[in-house]
Amino acid sequence: MTNDGLLFEVKGNIHPRNKIIAYLRYIQDDEGDRHLESGVKFRKVYNLIDRNEILRTKYQQYLWFDEKRGREFQAVPIDRISFVLKPADGLRQLLDMGSHVTDLQKASCSLAELLVNQADLDWSNIGITGSQLVGLSSQKSDIDLVVYGSKSARKIHGLLKAKLNSLREIEQYHGNRLKRHVKFRWEKHEQWMKALQMIESQKVFQGLFRSYDFFIRTVKLPEEMDYNYEDLVIRDEGTQKVSCVVVDDSDSIFTPCIYTVQSDEMTELQNLISFRGRFTEHVFAGEAVEARGRLEVVTNSNTNESFTQLVLGEDPFDYLMPIKDIH
Repeated sequence: MTNDGLLFEVKGNIHPRNKIIAYLRYIQDDEGDRHLESGVKFRKVYNLIDRNEILRTKYQQYLWFDEKRGREFQAVPIDRISFVLKPADGLRQLLDMGSHVTDLQKASCSLAELLVNQADLDWSNIGITGSQLVGLSSQKSDIDLVVYGSKSARKIHGLLKAKLNSLREIEQYHGNRLKRHVKFRWEKHEQWMKALQMIESQKVFQGLFRSYDFFIRTVKLPEEMDYNYEDLVIRDEGTQKVSCVVVDDSDSIFTPCIYTVQSDEMTELQNLISFRGRFTEHVFAGEAVEARGRLEVVTNSNTNESFTQLVLGEDPFDYLMPIKDIH
């Protein structure tokens, strides 16, 4: 939360020295449909265009043009942060509330306990995020969990892949709930709805728990990254559509998710990358795919090594599809 009462969601695990890359999520509004226990009302801001417009109109201090990347980000300067809500602390507080919780909060704690016990996780490596973390959940809210560290993430993923059907009260999306989920997530791609339903139905980091939608986000720890924010110089090459083959999907379970690829038509392309959860677990090694996104040439200023990546999900028309499902 900023010192002028805005709530931002942090993006990524590598940040500049004096600011945090984070995007506006809730804004104080006397007509808002969410409220804190104190009674202060908020409105949730959904799409990126609206978020940018609000900041450009009233809060330009949270728009930052990064010269090294040649583009604008939403970012919160360190000296404008009022406090930080930490997911692990938020989950611990829910667990400590005992019986004084809502049905949603109770289900969230139960799902977390199930995962911790079955995957042998440390409680410090799992947390609650989304609207529940900030105290602004509604009757339509879902369960958003975050898991920290590569080891914990792979434990959770392995557990769900192997035992999902036998884990009590967890269901993968199916039927009308699947159709609703896919329509909400991929509304700009109605031409591929059947194929997207199949893809989404197989993902294990999302689904239903006691009839509540849930999503599990996994992130690497900063010390697991092999670069700092300032190390990278990025040149924007504009929106591109490419065909390629996925050669490594081992980091596709994380946010940001990364697919290592090879392309005959764009030989310099190395990665498909996205900070949006919808692209995790989406395609697999060995698949021929087509993708639309923003092409970047990335240079590490420490090593002078360069590679090209396609960034997915910053435009609602971006996609990642197996070629067999496109035509």
